[in-house]
Amino acid sequence: MNILVPITITDAMIGAGTTIAEPAAGETAWTDTTFAVGQRVIRSTTHRVYECVAAIGSPTGIAPENDTTIPVRWIEVGPTQRYAPFDTYTSTAATATTSITYVLSPGYFNAVSLYGLTGTQIVVSIKDAPGGTEIYRYPTSGTASLTEPPTGWYDYMFGKRRTITKLVLSNLPIRPTAEMTITVTAGSGAAVGIGMINVGDLAPLLGDAEWGGVLGGASAEPTSYSYIKTNDDGTTTIKRRGKSTNLRASVSMPRQKADSALATVQQVLDVPVSWIATTSQGFDGLNVFGLGSCSMSYDSFGIATLQVNVKGLI
Repeated sequence: MNILVPITITDAMIGAGTTIAEPAAGETAWTDTTFAVGQRVIRSTTHRVYECVAAIGSPTGIAPENDTTIPVRWIEVGPTQRYAPFDTYTSTAATATTSITYVLSPGYFNAVSLYGLTGTQIVVSIKDAPGGTEIYRYPTSGTASLTEPPTGWYDYMFGKRRTITKLVLSNLPIRPTAEMTITVTAGSGAAVGIGMINVGDLAPLLGDAEWGGVLGGASAEPTSYSYIKTNDDGTTTIKRRGKSTNLRASVSMPRQKADSALATVQQVLDVPVSWIATTSQGFDGLNVFGLGSCSMSYDSFGIATLQVNVKGLI
C-alpha cells in the first residue's frame, strides 16, 4: 500500500509551456463593473470561478472573494480551468480540444498520479531542469495509448474500447529543479482533458519491511451520488450526479513496522491523497484519491494487520 501526498501547486511552479491560460478560453476576469445574475467571472488571485447571484448595478470596489454583503452577491462555483487539475476533485477538469499540456516544476517529487484523463494518447517527460536534458520519458518512444486493448475478436471488430482515465508513474528520477511535461492528445478537434495532477512523494506504508503487503480480497466499491427516487406507481426518477470509488484493503506486515505505518496514516487522516494498493498493471481500480481511515490489529508477536478504508472523492 502506497500513499501519494500531493504537492501544493503555485503560480511559480506552472511553466510557460502550459497550454491552458488564466483566464482560459470562455472565462472572464473580474473587473469592477455591473453584473447580471448568472454572470461568471474568475479571480487569478484565488484561481476560482464566481457566479453573480444578486444583480450588481454599479461598481462596488469589492472583489468577489472579499464581498461579505448580505444578501449574498457572489458564490464560488469551482476552480479556474488552469487550476482545475490541482483541487481536491478528480471530476473538475482542465479541458481543450486536440491537445493539452501542463509543464510543472514542483521541486522534489518521485511519483505522479493522473486522474480524469480524456483523450487517446499521453506522453510524460521529465527534464533535469527547465529547458534542460530529458532524464525520463513515458513511454520511452512514441505515445502511450489511453485505450484498453480489445478483450477478444468480437471486441476487436465491433466493441467499444474502454478508455484509460488514470495513470500512476512511480520511481521517477529526483532532481531539485526537475521539470515535468504532461501532454494528452486526441484527433483533430476531439476533446482532451486532465481531471487531476497529483505530483509528490510516493510513500510505501511498509518501507523496507522484509515481507508483507496488501492481502488478496482488496475491493474497489463504485459509488453514485445521483438522486434516485422510486415513485408510488413504480416509475423511477433519476437525476445524475457525480460518482466516486471507495477502497477497502487489508495490509499484512511485520509487527515491528505497525507503529510506523499507523503514524503515516494518522498524518493524512483529514488530507485527500492518492491511496495506491499496488503500482502493478491491471489494478487501476485499487488506485483511489480520497480520505482514508484505518484500524491496526496487533495479531501476534510478529504479525500486524492494517485495515484501510478510503472514501473516494468525486
